[in-house]
This record gives sequence, C-alpha cells and structure tokens, in this order.
Amino acid sequence: MSWSGGRVAVAVVALVIIVAGCGSSSSHSAGAPAASTTTKPPAPTTTTLEKPKPYDPSKPIDLGGTPGVTPVEQHRAETLLRQTIVDLKKFQTPAEAMAAGYRSIGDSLTGDEHYVKWAAVDDGHILDPTRPESLVYEYRDGKQQVAAAMYMLPFGSRFTDAPDVGGALTQWHVHENLCLTDNPTQKTLAGFVEINGKCQPGTSKAGAMPMLHVWVVPNPCGPFAALEGIGAGQVPAGQTRLCDTAHGEATTG
Repeated sequence: MSWSGGRVAVAVVALVIIVAGCGSSSSHSAGAPAASTTTKPPAPTTTTLEKPKPYDPSKPIDLGGTPGVTPVEQHRAETLLRQTIVDLKKFQTPAEAMAAGYRSIGDSLTGDEHYVKWAAVDDGHILDPTRPESLVYEYRDGKQQVAAAMYMLPFGSRFTDAPDVGGALTQWHVHENLCLTDNPTQKTLAGFVEINGKCQPGTSKAGAMPMLHVWVVPNPCGPFAALEGIGAGQVPAGQTRLCDTAHGEATTG
C-alpha cells in the first residue's frame, strides 16, 4: 500500500468512527427525556375560602369568605353597603330624618326606632341608598343615631318579588304580626298580633311587604341582619334567620 493509499484508508476509518459517534448522540436526544429530580411539581389547586373579616364600616368593606356566594353576589352586597354608609350620613339624627319627610312609627320600645317615608314605598325606586324607605335609629353614646337603612318593596309585594342582592349574605323579612294605624302619611304602631291574626279596625298590617336592613354600624349578626326580639319579623318559609357572625361585629378582649 502506497502512502497516499494508506492516508485514504485512515481517513475512511476516522469518518466511520465520527459518524457512528454522532449517530449515537442523535439517537439519545430524540428519545423521551429522562426524569429529573429538579422538575417542579404542578401548583396545587384549592377551593379554600379566605377567612371572613368582621364588618367595620370605618374600614374597606370585604364580605368575602361565605360559602356559596358568587363574586357577582358579593359585589352587589358590598356596593349596596358602601353606598348606604355614604348616603345615610345626611340622616344622622331623627331631626334630619323628619326634615326629609320621615316619620316615626312609634316602635322605640323595641330598642330600634323606625322612621318611614311612606310616599317612598311606592315611588318606583328599589334599593336606592339616596332615598331609602325607612331609617332605623338606636341610642348610642347617650343619643339617638342612625344605625341602618331598611329598604322596603312596594305595597302588595311578596318574597317572590324580592331581588337577590347578595345570595346567602342577605335576607329579606316581613312583619306579618305588626299592626299600624291606617294614616297614609304617618302610620304608627298599634300593637302586635299572631301572624295569621287580624288587626283591630282602623289598623292594618302595613309590614307585609319584604324589607331588607343594611346596617351602617357594626352589628353582631353582620351588616344585613334582621331585628331580633319583639320586632324581629318573619323570614321566608324554610329559611333560618340570618346571623352572619363571620362578618359580625368584632369582639375585643
């Protein structure tokens, strides 16, 4: 074999070795990658709700954390609450309510005195914080102060007519046991009867339309609680009276 022929043979052998090596590397990269211990696991999913925050009207309103309440329902409830807090500032005292046409129904014995503007019940405005049908006053720090708005549906309305404000956050109620005088501009409390009882002549159950309280002060049962005790009223059949302690008044100590 000549030197030139020997060089060709060596070159061929070297080329075969290089191609074989490249083929081996290419084959490995084309296969499935080996498992790596440094690969991050997928982020876990959770349905855990954020812990509800106690309702404090002086702080940002957050009514989250109630099971079954949709984001839309929560937003509606929070919006109504925020607007009510702002708009009720002009009704801080009963005198301011009277100047705007509201009149007491004379139920201060219950601890919560309602001032109602009866012309507003059928004015076509529903859940309007600028013109609530009723204002609730309580004695706080030695003086009567506005504590809540009570929105009322038009006369003749029933629970089936009540709009869904905040799902499980809100609850409408009626007063089927409350008799008021038949004065169209200043109905006053005449007494209490059984739910299916009849009021005395000259009085009627003017509290049969659904109503919704929105509290602008901290409340143990949350910002949409109905009253307790003698003035409690009735909730829809099959429902339990709402007491939203999760968003209730924060306790200290």
